Amino acid sequence: MSKIMLKGIDVSYANGKIDWSKAKDEIDFVIIRCGFGGDYKSQDDAQWLNNVTACEKYGIPYGVYLYSYATTITKVKSEAAHVIRLLKGHKPDMPVFFDLEENNIAKLGKTIILELAKVFCNEITKAGYLYGTYANKNWFSNYLTDKWYDKYPKWLAQYSSSVTYKGTYDIWQYTDKGYIPGIKGYTDLNIAYSSYLKGDVNGDGKITAADARLALRAASQLQMLSEVEKYAADVNGDGKVTAADARIILNMASGVTVE
Repeated sequence: MSKIMLKGIDVSYANGKIDWSKAKDEIDFVIIRCGFGGDYKSQDDAQWLNNVTACEKYGIPYGVYLYSYATTITKVKSEAAHVIRLLKGHKPDMPVFFDLEENNIAKLGKTIILELAKVFCNEITKAGYLYGTYANKNWFSNYLTDKWYDKYPKWLAQYSSSVTYKGTYDIWQYTDKGYIPGIKGYTDLNIAYSSYLKGDVNGDGKITAADARLALRAASQLQMLSEVEKYAADVNGDGKVTAADARIILNMASGVTVE
């Protein structure tokens, strides 16, 4: 399934204050916990600001995740608002992941969980970010089984030497016993199979004329793109893939900067 394999970590307050000057050279990306639950400052992750500021300072590609407790539409909208508030002034390179693992949510059943995920996705997408779902193998195999989830990045947690989950996935969290310089104690390690780089439509980790051709074909309605591909192709951020995006991508591939 992989075109590329990028090494990454995910971090939260549990990792303490990280020395990113040491960690940055060991990883290709980071997924940062921004908070948990609804839109309350008391539920912001205590290390969110330190972590996102450091990633932007050192140019480390990053995404974010929010640990969900939502069991109603009202609560899930509050959780989406929580993420959007914290992302104001920031531009994550990777998806905003909806972290689903709470037993009280599992008890709602697949249909209601899907409804909650779609609401969270809609709010995040309207704000201009790429939605993704985080869960372990059990959740993806038994609760998040609708084909809708396959439209968006799936971040799979399965701590093993190989994946036995039968569905598709885009990032694999394979251990919680990793070691990275600059982080005290263990941290989670991940492999990503897409760069999520703006302009890298085909996800091979590079921006080339091939990406511009894909964008142009999509703009001409000759090619259907996945949600990830559309996100990468929409380089001007207007919510559409047009010939203007294809021209920008071609300039990016040629090393041309257009003011």
